[in-house]
Amino acid sequence: MATDPIKRARELRKTIVSGEGLLVVDYSGTLQGDDTSKSIDLMPNVHTGEHVFRAKVNVKDIDRIAADQYGKEFFDVKEKTDTEIEEFIRGQDFDFPLWFKHHPDFSMKRVLDYNPPFILQVGGCNFHDGSKTGGCWYCFVDDSSNDGLVATGKTRLRKESILPSMMFARGRLEKIYQENGMDMSIKVLRMSGGEPTIALDYFLDLWREIGDSGADIVGQIDSNLSTGPLVRAFEEEGIFEPHTLEKLAEYPIKVLTAIKGVDPLNLRENVQSQTTMEDQLYSIREFLDAGFDIFPQMYNPSPATLESYLEKMDGEILNFSRRIHVGPLKLYGPNKARLAYRAKELGLDPKEFIGLIQKRWDFNYRVGCDILNDYLNKVHGVNYKEETRSDVVLG
Repeated sequence: MATDPIKRARELRKTIVSGEGLLVVDYSGTLQGDDTSKSIDLMPNVHTGEHVFRAKVNVKDIDRIAADQYGKEFFDVKEKTDTEIEEFIRGQDFDFPLWFKHHPDFSMKRVLDYNPPFILQVGGCNFHDGSKTGGCWYCFVDDSSNDGLVATGKTRLRKESILPSMMFARGRLEKIYQENGMDMSIKVLRMSGGEPTIALDYFLDLWREIGDSGADIVGQIDSNLSTGPLVRAFEEEGIFEPHTLEKLAEYPIKVLTAIKGVDPLNLRENVQSQTTMEDQLYSIREFLDAGFDIFPQMYNPSPATLESYLEKMDGEILNFSRRIHVGPLKLYGPNKARLAYRAKELGLDPKEFIGLIQKRWDFNYRVGCDILNDYLNKVHGVNYKEETRSDVVLG
């Protein structure tokens, strides 16, 4: 049964944040950990040894290690001009390194520093009901990592462990990359999940510590865009301090705003939740009004209603469509397991069912990109991925 996202978030809050720290995923032994440690190993909490951090190489082609691992042609930024680097990266599935283009310390020649983020993952999602098939079908997070339970596979992470763990990982990765002919000093701390907005007070305190330390890092926080009303309610109830979003926006943090659907049915089918288009828009506005630089990532849009969604959103927020990227959906260990389990519940052949779902995802991605490109040409006179998103001013 579809979850009530606000009620579920309140339930998760009781376990996710405590005096002992934030409930996070320990990737050891998870399908997600196996998937994401191919290029860069899982990384430890330096105080406990638990593997609660990972990295994701966003643009594999510019990383010699990842390019070899995934059979890509290596694009050596050392031999390219700034313009060539920028044009290449913004044309990829994940343009995340360019989000920080206007940060004072950014340079195209140092773009590798912003390519693999140092990721911690909140151990609960308010779209997930705790079952083996809960939440977004395409989510590449193990169900046991998203159920919010204090159990095997999750642990408590104290704020004071995060920065030294990142500095330790930075030193280790610098050595590995130097051995492979690259110069990279990891700079992006990504707060992912699960749903990080359930623990914004924890992250505000964390960034206050980072700010006081003077560490040369920047941030990314992810949101499924269902909790905007809850964040303000938490402020009114004293769970969060007043103006938590605004205070967090003072730090160099970009926000991945995950658009999970472009019409009510598309949204509910994607996330198996009672969340609404109204809450999605409200949450986007909350981030914008607080002063955040947001980057909408759209997943599995319905081709039938995508253009009308783009028209509506451009009417709400100037240039919104020029900031959108459509995220590709691929099969990984966790979503394969989730779909196989669902197929058995329905009495279907898992292999055939998974193949059917993958074809649907691929079709919606391919057609979604075409529709977005046609719309951008018609309305804004540009092609999809022709502009660097961080150059587009939202209004």
